[in-house]
Amino acid sequence: MAMKTPLIALAAIGLTACATAAGRLDTAGLSELYIADFTSTDPTGCTTADVDLSNDDAQAFFHRARQLSEKALADNYPLAPCRIEGTLKYDNMPCDFEISAAMTGVIRCERQRWHFACDDCEALFGR
Repeated sequence: MAMKTPLIALAAIGLTACATAAGRLDTAGLSELYIADFTSTDPTGCTTADVDLSNDDAQAFFHRARQLSEKALADNYPLAPCRIEGTLKYDNMPCDFEISAAMTGVIRCERQRWHFACDDCEALFGR
């Protein structure tokens, strides 16, 4: 009986690691990207004009952007109060994405999450 507890704990740790460790995402596998919504926590300070991307622009964003850890993104890039949200497929798996006015983004597929920042996407954002 004492042997089961360590094995259960080890299995739980392994499952948690698999759920949170999301290696590199190959952006060549992205398809069917569609913008669905715009959200802003500061509608007077951050509007659709700040993140006015087409579906093609959003796909270009992910191709140009660098993939970073969540910590690197939080430590080195500002948070923007507005973003576009949508859906895409990654290797035929349905996923959600967000791109913020700070030129940062995230793709979520099931339990995996990839974070992005684009330092040379000003033209996509009309800046």
